Amino acid sequence: MQIIAGKYKGKKLASPTEDTVRPPLTRFRRALFDTLMPFLPHGPYLDLFGGSGSFAIEALSRGAPHATIVELNPKTASLIKKNFRTAGVEEPFELLQGDALEWLPKLGEEGKTFTTISVAPPYDQDLEDPILDIIDKYNMLDPHGVLFVQHPTHFHPKLDFKNIECWKTKKYGYTTFTYFYTKDEED
Repeated sequence: MQIIAGKYKGKKLASPTEDTVRPPLTRFRRALFDTLMPFLPHGPYLDLFGGSGSFAIEALSRGAPHATIVELNPKTASLIKKNFRTAGVEEPFELLQGDALEWLPKLGEEGKTFTTISVAPPYDQDLEDPILDIIDKYNMLDPHGVLFVQHPTHFHPKLDFKNIECWKTKKYGYTTFTYFYTKDEED
């Protein structure tokens, strides 16, 4: 796996060996980051299920000024650090080792907001809706930001929220990306 575009284009990354981690296919990452590109330079990026760190490194490579990554597995968190070193990432990043369902409320209580949020949990663990509920509760998506949920095509995330709303859904075989943005003040 390697970074597709930007400052770190071509940098090769190691992939986790755990069964619960799905390294994203290049064509998925390209389509995803082509959609995210207009948002990335405008503020911090949050990756709630870090995996290899490829999403966060791709975001930084394409202009995100800062990344926060949450990863539950200590072995995988170490791999993320290794991939950041290997890629020569210069931008600031924060790696939070632990459960996204525990870290997210802490970040929300601190008033943290993000311009781009990645929610790509292990499939079939029903984490998408609880994560979206927390992001919505704490209003963690910047007013002109975007959030995406990567999920299996057979799953349909909750769409009814106070602060965020569905923008679009893109299907790629078994994988689907559902995008959300912040609701307008008058909604």
